[in-house]
Amino acid sequence: MKNNESNQDDNKILEDKLEEKVENNIEENVLGDEMSENRQQKSFRISKFLPNAVTITATCFGLSSIRFALNSEWEYAVLCIFISSLLDMFDGKVARLLRQSSPFGMQLDSLSDLVCFGVAPSIILYLISMNYVGKVGWAVCLFYTICCAMRLARFNVSHAPDIKISELEKKYFTGIPAPTGAILALFPMILFFETENYFFLTPPVVSVSLFLSGLLMVSTLKTISSKMLEIDRTNAWLAFTGMALIIICLTTTLWLTLSVLITIYIISIPAGTYMYTQALKQETN
Repeated sequence: MKNNESNQDDNKILEDKLEEKVENNIEENVLGDEMSENRQQKSFRISKFLPNAVTITATCFGLSSIRFALNSEWEYAVLCIFISSLLDMFDGKVARLLRQSSPFGMQLDSLSDLVCFGVAPSIILYLISMNYVGKVGWAVCLFYTICCAMRLARFNVSHAPDIKISELEKKYFTGIPAPTGAILALFPMILFFETENYFFLTPPVVSVSLFLSGLLMVSTLKTISSKMLEIDRTNAWLAFTGMALIIICLTTTLWLTLSVLITIYIISIPAGTYMYTQALKQETN
């Protein structure tokens, strides 16, 4: 009898221990699930915030360019616009990479572009040059800004979710993008920084730059897009080498490198239009 009672007691002890282990495992699994859910929520929040943070940073640089222009720190003003244009190139790519594209982000990006590449360049060029011709100079600056606003509005409408875009259209821009328009408008200042020739800051030269940049933004010309560049394993080394050379040149001879790059882009505008017409003919045939 005693042996049976002792065996029963041992069985009860074993059963109690097993129950405790099962309960502990369940609690650990629940805690682990809660921690993983918290981590996923945190990563989701960070990834959702990151593209808009890049856009807001670009806006801050664009507004800072106006501050530098008011203090006659012209090189810093143009440099802020250049940095803002680089950030604008990446915010959309970051959003697509993290799968966080949203209508809010698209509208925020457009408003930021209008400030950084429509308003800021006009103010900078008016303060350094166009104010010397009074109302005419201000009218030219207004023309450029309005063209930039129209270009951004057209882009938003043409890239609405319910509008389908062909693969050929995706490879080209219609007109030049707003960041590129801003850099082209500021091209006379960049040439002045490199050559120290005040001819590039005269109102006629700056007026032509503003007028042509505005027209190119609202034009229907097809210009080359970065989506045309396909990088794979065979040419990745070449792409990275080219990027490294450009970065080295920008850090050593900034204004000269920018002048060369802008000149190459201007030459590429008619080349892009020709390439598009040829591709369109092949597609229709």
